Amino acid sequence: MTTSTDPVPTDYQVAIIGANRAGISVALDAYEAGIERIVIIDSQEEVELPDLGGQPDVLLGKPVERIKEDGTVTVSGADFEVTATVAVVAGRVDKVSISPDYDIPDSLADRIHLEMPKSVPVIDDVLIIGTGETAAEYAEELIESGHHSVVLSLPSIAFDQLACQTREDLLQVEARRDATIFWHSHPTAVYDSDGYPMVTFSDRRTPDLVFDQIIYALGTGERSKHLDRLNITLEAVSAPAAVYVLTEEDPDPDEPESPEMLYVSPGHAWGSIHDHHFPDLANPPDLEARPPLVFSGLAERLREKHYNATITSFENYHSDLWILRVKPDVGDARHDPGQYATLALGYWEPRLDGSDEHLDESKIEKLVRRSYSISHPMIDEDDNLVAPEDIDGVEFYIVLVRPEGMDHLPELTPRLALKKAGDRIFMGNKVAGRYTLRYVDDPESDIVMLSTGTGEAPHNNMVAQLLRNGHKGRIVSACTVRYQRDLAYLETHRRLEKLYPQYSYFALTTREADTINNKVYIQDMITNGMLADVLGHEPSPDRTQFFLCGNPLMIGFPEWEGDTPTFPEPRGVCEILTELGFTVDHKGVDGNVHYEEYW
Repeated sequence: MTTSTDPVPTDYQVAIIGANRAGISVALDAYEAGIERIVIIDSQEEVELPDLGGQPDVLLGKPVERIKEDGTVTVSGADFEVTATVAVVAGRVDKVSISPDYDIPDSLADRIHLEMPKSVPVIDDVLIIGTGETAAEYAEELIESGHHSVVLSLPSIAFDQLACQTREDLLQVEARRDATIFWHSHPTAVYDSDGYPMVTFSDRRTPDLVFDQIIYALGTGERSKHLDRLNITLEAVSAPAAVYVLTEEDPDPDEPESPEMLYVSPGHAWGSIHDHHFPDLANPPDLEARPPLVFSGLAERLREKHYNATITSFENYHSDLWILRVKPDVGDARHDPGQYATLALGYWEPRLDGSDEHLDESKIEKLVRRSYSISHPMIDEDDNLVAPEDIDGVEFYIVLVRPEGMDHLPELTPRLALKKAGDRIFMGNKVAGRYTLRYVDDPESDIVMLSTGTGEAPHNNMVAQLLRNGHKGRIVSACTVRYQRDLAYLETHRRLEKLYPQYSYFALTTREADTINNKVYIQDMITNGMLADVLGHEPSPDRTQFFLCGNPLMIGFPEWEGDTPTFPEPRGVCEILTELGFTVDHKGVDGNVHYEEYW
């Protein structure tokens, strides 16, 4: 609704300076809490506002020049003056970005930006890094310009700090698959990879990713000058303060506050205002107090709002092991074998185990996400090799995570366990990952894929591609599980072995007493000669590529100091292969041992 009304009366409970998304969100929070007299003031002549049944009053084309706090707050300009219990400054200011806290290679200067560049090619993969409203605005600006490959990296704490309207918009961006949002993984380093920025992330489950452009929106670092840049003079006479200044993120709790102003993020503004100035207003009812029918209706609305894909098939290989396919509403989820995609369900969904997670009101309407490597059926009923585009959706191989031995309740799979074909789900827009066959350039080379449990999912996809491409060297896939029943693709692998003599599959079990390969681990397969026997020779760095996916104890992720690795205990495959002369992939170096870190 575009509006410009004269406020009558001039006495308000909440006055908001700035009709931007953050300011409007605070107005919405106040309105829903029962505040009856709200005014929004903005220097612009026209803005778009939601319809709140006549609320709030709006003053447009009115630059604020002075705020005076003397028991009540007076907000005035050249030709107006209003009073209020509380004033909220959400004004637009020039963005002053600060640099990241890690070094950026000089060679990437043309691809790294500390503010939104004037133009970004539509075909570019773009990473936006930020902690607040500006980062979200950058992402939406690119999306509106036609970009289809945008990743927004926001730390998980940022969600609650964002304005409610921003949170809503970002969830819709995800639901439409317009962009990918990393809520829990933030960049820790950027280095040069053939002239392009390669990014390392805080969560080891997110692999290093290459982008065409990186745009930072990391905050101003100059909160004390906020009003100066808006040309607003503050006159504070008494305390406690009733002037709130919205910032990109919440201030450091150990940082002393100004005696005249309170700095707070948009997402936490109303909570602070409520507690300080309107404590008698009732808080929203707790989730547990909601009638079941109301909650049921809410869940259906949330599914419609957030989910953007359909489960086209859901095969229970046994109660704890599934093969499912997911088809997004838009886009085709094209991918390279070995890559992964994100699946998510709402926290509002019921759990198989019925466990009470004691979710608070702020979490219940969010999505719980996890990334899964994309699997593949490999061959059809007529023994023809299957290409990814031949199947209806994207295939995933997933095990139910049970809480035994964990210090927290698993969140996604106990909810996924109750789904079936035809049900709705969320699937992330960006299919990503560098764990692919890009390293394989010799069709005569030996390819060895080692995994545990559902870690063989990306290898299924890789095996099918190698065979479709006519790879002539030996292809070996091995997977360790507790029991043979935990191998959902076993019969398919056996059919492939008969069809393609260059392919061998090893099913290694650790808890069965009557199988040949009982209590054989992946490490043993390398050291006891089993691998050499099937290859026909010892694996050698000049002709063998290793791919590892699964339990970190099997892989043995090294830590690097320069080119020197330090290996964990117990001894994993990476250490064994290094001793045999192989090179493990690490920063800036492509070796002949490649691993997927996600677990």
